[in-house]
Amino acid sequence: MRPARILFLHGLGDTPHGWAETLREAFGTRLAYVTFELPEAPKARVTCNGGMVMTSWMDLHDIPVTPGAFDDEPTITRSVEIVHRAVDKAIEGGIPPERVVIGGFSQGAALAFISTLRYSQRLGGCVMLSGWPPFVNTEPIAQSANAKTDFFIAHGLSDSVVSAECAQMTAEALSAAGVPARMRLYPGMAHSSCGAEMADLGRFLEDVLPP
Repeated sequence: MRPARILFLHGLGDTPHGWAETLREAFGTRLAYVTFELPEAPKARVTCNGGMVMTSWMDLHDIPVTPGAFDDEPTITRSVEIVHRAVDKAIEGGIPPERVVIGGFSQGAALAFISTLRYSQRLGGCVMLSGWPPFVNTEPIAQSANAKTDFFIAHGLSDSVVSAECAQMTAEALSAAGVPARMRLYPGMAHSSCGAEMADLGRFLEDVLPP
C-alpha cells in the first residue's frame, strides 16, 4: 500500500482532539495506510465573539456565515501559509502531492478550500465539511494547479452556524471552473457531523487515495 496524508483542520474555538478521535474511529482501519495530521490553529481575537481570544484560522465578523461573508485577507493568508508548510513537509518526507488531501470542518473547511486552490502542485483532494468558500468571487479557480482536483462538499440542511447555501455556492463556483466536485446535503444535520456523512466521506477518500 502506498502511504498518504490527510491534513484536517478544526473549526473556530476548537482543538484537534475531537476530530482526531472521530477520524480514527471512522477510518483508522478502513484507511490504515493513511496518516492524519491535525494541526491546531493559532489563538487570536475573533470579532464575531466580541474580541475574545480563541483558536482561530481566520477572523470572522458574523455568525451565521452566509454567502458573501467578509473574508479577512491577512488572517487567511497567514493560515494558508501554515497549511502549505505542512503540505511541503509531507512531500519532503516522501509522500507525493497527489497522495495529500487537505480537509476541514467549518472554518477549517474554508481554509482547506483556499489552501488547496492556492497550492502550487496538484493535490489528491479537498474535503469541506460544513464550510464556505473564501474569495470565491475573486479567486482565479480555473487557473489553479488544483483546477482538476476532486472536492468533497458536505453540509447539514439544519446548520444555523454556516448556511447550507454556502455549500451550494461552493459547488456552483467549482463546477463553473471545471473543477470536479461532489456535494452531499444531510436533512436534519446541524453544524456537526453524522454517520451518513462519514460513510460518504470514506467513499470519497478511497476514490482519491486508493491503496
